[in-house]
Amino acid sequence: MKKFLFLVMVAGFISWDKPTPKKPVTLFETSNGTQSASYHEGIQWWKSLASSTENVQIAEFGMTDAGYPLHVITLSKEGYSFDKIKDSHKTIILINNAIHPGEPDGVDASMMLFRDVAFGNKKALDSCIVVCIPYYNIGGALNRNSHSRANQDGPEEYGFRGNAQNLDLNRDFVKCDSRNAESFAKLLQVIDPDMYIETHVSNGADYQYTMTYLATQPDKLGYSMGTYLRSTLIPEMNLKMTAKNQTMVPYVNHWGGPLKDDYATFYDSPRYSSGLTTLHNMYGFVTETHMLKPFKQRVEATYDFLRSAMEFCNENSASLKQTRAAQKAYIAQAKVLPIDWTLDKIRADKFTFKGYEYGYKKSDVTGEERLFYDTQKPIDKTMSYYGYMSPSSQKDKPKAYLLRRGFIDVEERLRWNGVSLQELQHDTVLKVLAYKMASYETVKSPYEKHYLHHTSKAVEDTVLWHFKKGDYLINTGTDKDRFILELLEPESPDSYFNWNFFDAILQQKEHYSDYVFEDKAASMLSVNSELRLAFEQKKQNEPQFAGDAEAQLEWIYAHSAHYEKEYNRLPVFKIY
Repeated sequence: MKKFLFLVMVAGFISWDKPTPKKPVTLFETSNGTQSASYHEGIQWWKSLASSTENVQIAEFGMTDAGYPLHVITLSKEGYSFDKIKDSHKTIILINNAIHPGEPDGVDASMMLFRDVAFGNKKALDSCIVVCIPYYNIGGALNRNSHSRANQDGPEEYGFRGNAQNLDLNRDFVKCDSRNAESFAKLLQVIDPDMYIETHVSNGADYQYTMTYLATQPDKLGYSMGTYLRSTLIPEMNLKMTAKNQTMVPYVNHWGGPLKDDYATFYDSPRYSSGLTTLHNMYGFVTETHMLKPFKQRVEATYDFLRSAMEFCNENSASLKQTRAAQKAYIAQAKVLPIDWTLDKIRADKFTFKGYEYGYKKSDVTGEERLFYDTQKPIDKTMSYYGYMSPSSQKDKPKAYLLRRGFIDVEERLRWNGVSLQELQHDTVLKVLAYKMASYETVKSPYEKHYLHHTSKAVEDTVLWHFKKGDYLINTGTDKDRFILELLEPESPDSYFNWNFFDAILQQKEHYSDYVFEDKAASMLSVNSELRLAFEQKKQNEPQFAGDAEAQLEWIYAHSAHYEKEYNRLPVFKIY
């Protein structure tokens, strides 16, 4: 009997003793750095990791064009779900992988990083939480091949740049033509990350570095955050990477001929993620590993960058939070904000660049001279980096904007990005500053599903406008003011006007028949002496106009009550 009780007790102890979770291994590791996990393999791996440690949570957030949900992985010391982390008061990093699935370095690096931290020393999570989108462009990730990246060394298989709509999602962050971008915009509002990191592989010139980086342009970011980014964050990240034997330089924004003595910073307008993060007062980085370095080497460099970012955010959580809070307060109170930027072509920083000697030789294909970099002849040379920008256009911030109801695409995108739209409760007449489009140019070929406008010019005038119940009031005085201005001001490069969301106003809906309007035009000139004087003066000053009967009728029509007030009139108004 005693023996029986002893066995029962032993069995009880055994049944309550949990087995030690097994540390998951990645396909990248088992293939010795030659393969990258496919979408389905990767999601299954992430689910396995989440089930083996309470520090990793996996969830679905929103939908993508491919019909699969966007997955969000959270790494925290407390085992937070992503929707709880905003209230944690810790620094939050958001990593976004496979925006270009043919560039999967971050896919595999993130898997190993989350696992290593969860199964190792969690000190880096004392003041930091890391969130990861394992596959952003799921449609492209499912379209696997081994050939579309002609200039890239591995992996054996990878995804395709275009998403399920064949959109380049790296140009979709403000126009939001994809469900991916809609989900992403909403996710930013839920977690409000302090730092955003997007992983890529570069094209362009050849050089010795495995890792280059594109930071949110410090001058465009500006204010307390821009100063901190340039003086502290970037130098510290460089030191951390150098300590890991991963010396890096700013993204080599160079195409065409050989890389000689200089290169310039990248203009990250809000169509790109690092430009969008500027408008949301977030620190942004885009990693760009070099295409000609082996896949294993590139993934390891990406791993080291992500690890360095974790270390920095954990060590500097207070200063990151403080600079962001100061920036948000400043933007809300600012009277004037920039909407466009230009490169400072005078100011440059000198540094030692690790490149290769280059030259020209006869092409085996065309017989003509072709460029080549000699990787057997590495060189250190002094380069100039033009990394500064200056505002080329700025706008006084109004107290509020008004948006005519009916432009649903614009309404939705504003809301997705955290902008508050208040419906007018009654019809009302207000004195407002209005925009009329004076000129614009349009690209000749489609660009990411749009015929993009550029060099747009608008004329401002003060009008009394009859607003209807349900039109929208958009108050300024919040940390979203930069987003509001850069998207609603038509002259901003990535404005909703330039992305064609207001193109319906550029076409007249009513007109006239000449033989009918002739009599009305004559009557108008006979009873309106001021109009008649202006008409005669124009004919006198402009001989071509004086000889063009059709142009004369059109001019009188444009100065009549018959002319539709909505034509070329932006449905966005301002109150000062």
